[in-house]
Amino acid sequence: MPVMMAKEQDNFMAGIRHALNLPLRTRCAELTVLLDRGNLLELHSFFPILIENIFGSQGSISWGLRSTTESESEDFRQLHHFLSPCGPVFKLIYTLLKDPNIRYEFPLGCLPLKIRQFLENSQMHPFYSELVHCNSQTKQIVSLMLNSFDYYMFHFAYHLINPWQQRAGSTLSSWNTVYYLLCCDYIIHFLPVDPAVTVLPQIYYNGKNPLQVAKANLLEHPQNSGLISGKISQSKDDSFQNNLDIHHPRNDIWRSETVLTVFTDMWLYNNQVIDNRSNISSFNNPAMAPSASRFLQHNELPTGEYMRIVRVLIKQLHAFYASAKADDTHLGELKKISVPMIQGKFYTFIRNLIHRWPLDGSFRLVLELWLTYIQPWRYPPNNLIKQVNKKEVNPDLEDISMAPQQEVDPEFIPFIAENLLAYVVIFQQLLPRFCRVDLVSPKMSLMLYRITKNFGKIPRNAKLNSTQVFDQPNLPKYLREIEQCVDNNSSPTHKYNNHWVNTLPPLSPTSNWSVNVSHNRSTGNVSTDFASSQSRSGPNATSFLTSIRVPADKKWAPVIRQKIFDLEGPNFCYKSLFTNPPVAEVYDLIYLIKKSISQAEEIVRAKERDEQEMFSGIWGSVKYFFKGIDTNDEFTLKDRQKVPLHLQVALQNLADMFNIHNEVQRDSEPSSFVSNAVSPCSDFLTPERVRARIKNIRYEGDPDLHPIQSHENTFLVRTLYQIALKINEIYGPTFYQLYHSQSFVGRLSREILCPPITIYRYDKSTPGSPRLSSNLPPRLSLRFMASYSFLSYLILGAFLAWIFGYRIEVYFTFLIAVYVTYKCLRALRGRETPVRHNYPTQGFGNISFNDSF
Repeated sequence: MPVMMAKEQDNFMAGIRHALNLPLRTRCAELTVLLDRGNLLELHSFFPILIENIFGSQGSISWGLRSTTESESEDFRQLHHFLSPCGPVFKLIYTLLKDPNIRYEFPLGCLPLKIRQFLENSQMHPFYSELVHCNSQTKQIVSLMLNSFDYYMFHFAYHLINPWQQRAGSTLSSWNTVYYLLCCDYIIHFLPVDPAVTVLPQIYYNGKNPLQVAKANLLEHPQNSGLISGKISQSKDDSFQNNLDIHHPRNDIWRSETVLTVFTDMWLYNNQVIDNRSNISSFNNPAMAPSASRFLQHNELPTGEYMRIVRVLIKQLHAFYASAKADDTHLGELKKISVPMIQGKFYTFIRNLIHRWPLDGSFRLVLELWLTYIQPWRYPPNNLIKQVNKKEVNPDLEDISMAPQQEVDPEFIPFIAENLLAYVVIFQQLLPRFCRVDLVSPKMSLMLYRITKNFGKIPRNAKLNSTQVFDQPNLPKYLREIEQCVDNNSSPTHKYNNHWVNTLPPLSPTSNWSVNVSHNRSTGNVSTDFASSQSRSGPNATSFLTSIRVPADKKWAPVIRQKIFDLEGPNFCYKSLFTNPPVAEVYDLIYLIKKSISQAEEIVRAKERDEQEMFSGIWGSVKYFFKGIDTNDEFTLKDRQKVPLHLQVALQNLADMFNIHNEVQRDSEPSSFVSNAVSPCSDFLTPERVRARIKNIRYEGDPDLHPIQSHENTFLVRTLYQIALKINEIYGPTFYQLYHSQSFVGRLSREILCPPITIYRYDKSTPGSPRLSSNLPPRLSLRFMASYSFLSYLILGAFLAWIFGYRIEVYFTFLIAVYVTYKCLRALRGRETPVRHNYPTQGFGNISFNDSF
């Protein structure tokens, strides 16, 4: 009998190995059949192999979840069905859950650094307390021992931050991948908003029932519990009996608990965002080969797919949290702590992300993520995340429409108070950023509008269409009231945890807004830190380590002070957003907006005038039909026309927000713009200087390798270049001799061939990117034949020749004869002047014709 079982298992594994080598679309179908036939022992052995094969966590080839899009319809459909919440893989997972003793090892190296630090703390996190696996000799945590469901979810979440897989997602322009769709499915399925909806399938798994040791740990350290198990342990003590036959309430929610904790911990504690000084290779197994470690020492920002997935998670959590009011099930307790448990994680994540993100249009992804978090009223329980149709709605287009602003319900005041830093400090971090970008750009003006839209009102005379009416939201009013609770107050005694080091980026010490005078928290002399913070703070600054009595009407003061201490540290100096008068950064931005409005209007007028002149008349209509609008500008005229309106609305919103309408009406330049720290150096690159430099930039490389222009045909440019390249390689020495000949043939060659020139390039492989020169010899260039004007005249001549009855070969022979005759006449008139050059005469030196286009 054992021999027969071993033979059957060998046959099963042989079938599995064969299936894993099949094409993707047939692999899923074949594995589905094999998984139905396998017994529990065979499935247990195969499960970790399948997970590693799907996700490639250690650098092996994965199934391409982050590179397969809807365009590959069959692969996309098969993968989505195979990994869907009720698909074959989850059927396998639930089969393995029948044995609560089945565990799989997940390496600590795949966890974010913050989680690893927390696991080393004596105060064990309640979710991880029953998962850790310690070395029997050293008593150190070496890995996590997970059931099949947890093992899959950890690997799935890690796949998004795995450095081995970063390249696959970073080069993909499409956002609708299998991985994105699966993330949406898991978030919706395991975090249901409707109280009447249960997580399917309904299973009984007693491996998650808390034990007495877990109960004692939770009761001793309730402040570290981010999970519902602590609440359940206090309300249902009889459920802690070590009796597996009793149905524990946690059995109904443990899958939701896993998805919520794993997704938020993995994605919001990402080392790549929180600490850009650490090597990305620290994510991986310490036993990784040295060559692999060197390969992973790159530092890339999160992809657009990453940002959209986190945004979907935040949206669903807002609805998930809000639905707790109508949910009296066990899942309702988890809903009540879902948003509070991510507040600190998200604040750290978004602060670091803003600090590191480049000054370009892709910042829109970060901005929309922040706006999603600070506006929970936009995602009520009846506005389920299911309404975000993955197949029809592009997140890049979402929120662009300027919909009427609804007033914030007073029920959200506790959320605003607990997240005051996410509103005020991040706003203070964001606004000066727009003093360093080109506000005339449609992308930048739209982002500035999106920020100020939530704090001001739209003027009645600045309607975007005849049907929209804009109302002023009352968010600034609530922020002002809550800020009064923290002015001139300090924090109570804190229990400081030195295992959670502050990883937030420093705020500028020259800023007139909040500053963090010390990047990292210190466990040293508190009085020294306090003195330092007081010495650098201004009159509106608030220190949080003195002992001042809190007035009774300032009920939010203790909550806010504790949040500030936990997130920013004891050296953080909070300054009110709504000072009177506003800080200099506000005036500087207002000045730049007013200046950019004039520039944007001038650009619009110039483009309208150019298009009208270019396409006027009958010939202009013909050019418009064949050529279309000039594409030298990245943006269309319609995009440019929106810029002045966006900037005007943003200017009005800032005036409403800070109550400085009189200042906005002035045309004088604020003195702070000259003397303030926004422009501390005379060499500071303002948008005006950048535009001035662009006008003086000229191309110094090979003329045949000049970027393709809008008046050229791309295919012909590249084809003619390859033809000319081949001719120059074969006849290059002959061209060299003919060009320098003083005979008639030499003069004719100088009329036909391009003259020798010196070109320059920057060697980016060398530190400092030095400017290097090289010489091009006399050569043949055919690029002029790729211009649309040349082609137009050529086709027009052929049409006329056809009308008069001439054959096409006669027409081309006539053209060549005219061209040669013209060049000969010019050569006859040429003078016998010596040819000067600045390249080596012995051979071709550093001349090369092998640089591919």
